[in-house]
Amino acid sequence: MRMRGDNKKSRYGFNLLETLLASSLLAGTVMTIGALSARSVSTLRIDQETEKAWELADMQLKLIDASGVSAFQKLGQYSGRFAQADNFTWQADIQEMKIPYLFSIDLTVQWQSGSKMRQIRCQTRLCDPPVAEQTETQTLQTQIQETSVQ
Repeated sequence: MRMRGDNKKSRYGFNLLETLLASSLLAGTVMTIGALSARSVSTLRIDQETEKAWELADMQLKLIDASGVSAFQKLGQYSGRFAQADNFTWQADIQEMKIPYLFSIDLTVQWQSGSKMRQIRCQTRLCDPPVAEQTETQTLQTQIQETSVQ
């Protein structure tokens, strides 16, 4: 007499096909996550470089504003390298506007990122009245204040 369960094969574990399929799916998932991580690191590096370029551009514009646009133009240096970051260069295009003492400044910062050349560009307007007029205006304001006090 045979028992019912004797005809069926007992199954323990996984067969070879199931194991290969599961391994392939796992390998594909790991490779996809690795590729996404590498791309994320690359994007982060580019973002950091771009942020540094904007900081350097801001610093250069503050330097132009602090020295005065006219004085900066007299120096005749409209491009150069940043001392803080050798691989970053800048170039300024300064145009006098139709409005007296108003200047349009177009500043470009470039850098080498891997095999690509990257750049940012900003444009602003700066007012640079002559120093003599500022002194005359201050003298006039002082005279007006003295007259109103008396």
